[in-house]
Amino acid sequence: MPYAKNSSKNRTVVVGTFAHVIRAYLTSPKFDSLSENTRRSYLRPLRRAEDHLGAIKATDMRPALVQGFLDGYEGLPAAQKCARGAFKALEAWAIVRDMLPQHITTGTELTGKHGGHKPWTERQVELALQHATPVMAQMIALAAGTGQRGSDLVKMRWSDVEMVDGHLGINVIQRKTGLEVWVPFNHDLAAIIATWEKRPGFLVVKENGRPFERTHLTDRWIHERERNPALAPLLEAGCNLHGLRGTACVRLLRAGANSRQIADCVGMSEEMVQRYTRFSEQRKNALAAIHILNRTTPERARNVLGSNKA
Repeated sequence: MPYAKNSSKNRTVVVGTFAHVIRAYLTSPKFDSLSENTRRSYLRPLRRAEDHLGAIKATDMRPALVQGFLDGYEGLPAAQKCARGAFKALEAWAIVRDMLPQHITTGTELTGKHGGHKPWTERQVELALQHATPVMAQMIALAAGTGQRGSDLVKMRWSDVEMVDGHLGINVIQRKTGLEVWVPFNHDLAAIIATWEKRPGFLVVKENGRPFERTHLTDRWIHERERNPALAPLLEAGCNLHGLRGTACVRLLRAGANSRQIADCVGMSEEMVQRYTRFSEQRKNALAAIHILNRTTPERARNVLGSNKA
């Protein structure tokens, strides 16, 4: 039987197997055309699938086998979602090239309990700001305050900061969506940023003055979280940087913003806002609602009284 060799792993695979389909996709122009972040996120589950499902004939691949593979990510909802996305992308590319005779993801489900990244609590943010290195603390404050993805945080420049109607914020062209948004800073974030050294270039840079790349940022956080004993609670809770995107949404929710306002403020869909804020603790949300009500009720009463006098 003919063989195909992939230089990146220096291992041969049999033509006609699922491993061969995976290799063909990973070396295709279609895969190369994806963003760097998407390629990276797809590569890990597809390499794992090559190890676990690669020996199966492509003609024998079916949804039940894919579902069994996805079930192996139980308890890792974000990784499971990413794996399913990788399979769908592979399927779409392969099936029109007669490399797969049938759909292999139809009916497959995400079996994780929640899916998505869980927002950090305020206590977790405070812990990180206190005990992470100064540079990482800056990134965490920026992420929790703006709700932007890591790929956008590392690209933020001082020249992007703009005052609008007396309120400070930053202009962002989101790398993943291409959406152009102005993200306002809350008072706490504005106060924190005011203490940073303002120099030409990026808002946050590494200690050597060089800018972060997205992968460097993730690696840096993982390194600190695993090696700093003071950050052990964050390691145990699985706090990753993307979860701070949800933290920003929860903060806005508790401040009284509705889903449409949060979506505009952070630059995401209302559906995603609802996905992030569903993790929010009910008691804290209820208390926040009461505080807002207690603050606004006297204001409404004064307005009614004033209108009656008029």
